[in-house]
Amino acid sequence: MKALWAMGVVLGLALAQTAQEYSARCLRFYQTGALESARATCELALVSEPEFKPALRLLVRIHLEEGNLAEARAYLERLGEDPEAPLLRGRLYLLEGRFRDALGLSLPETPEGRFLRARALEGLGHYEEALREVEGLPPTGEVRLLAARLLLALGRPEEALGRLGGGLEEEALRGRLLFLLGRPKEAAELLEGLLPRLTQSPALYREALATLTQAYLGQGDWGRGLAALGQLARVVNLPALFLAKAWPWLLVLLLFLVLVLYGESRIEPLRTVEIVPEAWPGPGTLLLQALFALALALAVALFWGKSVYGNLFALATPHQGGEVLPLFYLAYGLFLLGAVLLFHRPFLSRILGPWPSWTEGFPVGVLLLLALLLFGLVRPYLGLPTLPLHLLTFLGLALMEPFFRGLVPQAYRERYRELGPYLSALLYPLLLPGPTVLLLLLSAGLLWLRARAQGTLGLGLGFVVAGVVLALLPPPWLRRL
Repeated sequence: MKALWAMGVVLGLALAQTAQEYSARCLRFYQTGALESARATCELALVSEPEFKPALRLLVRIHLEEGNLAEARAYLERLGEDPEAPLLRGRLYLLEGRFRDALGLSLPETPEGRFLRARALEGLGHYEEALREVEGLPPTGEVRLLAARLLLALGRPEEALGRLGGGLEEEALRGRLLFLLGRPKEAAELLEGLLPRLTQSPALYREALATLTQAYLGQGDWGRGLAALGQLARVVNLPALFLAKAWPWLLVLLLFLVLVLYGESRIEPLRTVEIVPEAWPGPGTLLLQALFALALALAVALFWGKSVYGNLFALATPHQGGEVLPLFYLAYGLFLLGAVLLFHRPFLSRILGPWPSWTEGFPVGVLLLLALLLFGLVRPYLGLPTLPLHLLTFLGLALMEPFFRGLVPQAYRERYRELGPYLSALLYPLLLPGPTVLLLLLSAGLLWLRARAQGTLGLGLGFVVAGVVLALLPPPWLRRL
């Protein structure tokens, strides 16, 4: 009996030793990035000892890195109460997008715990707090990447570039940063050499290829740019991506066309010609003038983007767009105001309304700020963009008011009668590039205010008031709008 007991003890020790050996080998594979071999070796360790904690911990990490969240959760449950369990659960929550849950965990004040807390803060948009959490951590690859992303989100790409090391993900981000900093040639050279090494990482490959396409097309290198775009089309569903971004604008366009066709069908042909002194311009005339002003504003934006960033499409590029878009809105507003002054000066007094109405600009400005605040509360859940909250943007929008809230409603009311207000509201987001949903809501609200204010002077001043207030707010507040 004693001999059997002794053999059982020896066999147990041998099995435990085998599990330890497998686990040590698994760790070596994991540290070299051979995740498949590491996973198979750790599973062998669990065959020897099903509840062997080091192997369970490594398997959770391996499945998290591979994106197998269900398997990672199953091994995490088997791990039970373990010192590393909160850290692993934090990583799982981050991959699931549960940033508040990750932040609510009792994470230790270790480098990994602080890193996970910073990742959760990043996910919630608290970039300053996240950066403070990252400062002082050992400069591992994931820490350097996180710091660079945070600095980019804070509008400091030069500093972000200086934080990067030589890892594969860091090199891909370096290419993106070089492009955003207005060095597209350097970015293209780096990414061309990097792409063959990124084929095993589909997400990184797609991002690098998208940046390479933008770099070539932005420089005007249409041959290589279209070739890169063709490669991108093989790994990304570009039509679906376009529809995901443009569906609100396309829906507004469809509704506008349906209403125009219906309105035109109700117009009876005139048997006589009636001459009306100082008749309001027709919708077609205003549409052509707006499109011409839009083309001129786009030309200004393209020229500025190419001059400053070497990118023709800086207008639609993150970070660069934050600098170029406000200039575009200002130019568009100036050209539209110029059209009003050049071609429709006789109507100017009726468009602006009585001069004492300028005092209405202050309550209108407050209403605009409240609208932006409410929109900022809901848009993260709907995935909607917003306007660049820059003073030049609001100055440009103020200059557009005589055209969009002065001339347009009168022209459409005269031709389409009761359909006029609806068409006027829809035309604003159609002809003004930007967040369609927000612009449609603003258009409807401003038309309602215009009917009560009897002029556009107060509406234009309201945009100026809102822009000045936003210019005085600290950046963390603006990011919540």
